[in-house]
Amino acid sequence: LTATTDPARTLGQQFKAVVRSIKARGTLGLKRQTFFLNYGSWDHHDEVINTMDRMVDVVNRCLVAYWQALAEIGMQNQVTLYTASDFARTLTSNGAGSDHAWGGNMFVLGGAVNGGRVYGTYPDRSLTAPSVVTSRGATLPGISVDEYFAELALWLGVSASDLSSVLPRINTFYTPGSTPPVGFMQA
Repeated sequence: LTATTDPARTLGQQFKAVVRSIKARGTLGLKRQTFFLNYGSWDHHDEVINTMDRMVDVVNRCLVAYWQALAEIGMQNQVTLYTASDFARTLTSNGAGSDHAWGGNMFVLGGAVNGGRVYGTYPDRSLTAPSVVTSRGATLPGISVDEYFAELALWLGVSASDLSSVLPRINTFYTPGSTPPVGFMQA
């Protein structure tokens, strides 16, 4: 692969722009910045193994370069990167892939992350498990997106008393108090 044909080029350019903006935060007079990066085409109905392998490699290489760039500008402890999606796949195959479901996995990266752990529960792959709600193997998520985003909102400075204004359904899953919603961010 060359620099112009590498599939990581487009995502890598997005990360590079983020690092440049973070580096310029003082000049721009910014205290908190939020960036959205998009790396689509994860809807793998077929050829899931080969396609996922290539795409995960791209994400991995870009994350390694991003983390190194944050170290170079001294910002690893002040930046948190997280993935977000309400999309997942069934536990059963449709022949060469799987079908739409919900309750996927996310990851969080940053110096303020209580890392090296899996939060929530790994899904029971038995089609008769209580968390499996369809014959094709769609599982109920163990952590709601509200809890996940509440954890990040609290780290970003939203007060516990304001969480329900930011996340109107949070009280369905979490009662703001002395313990964090999930625990993956350092207080």
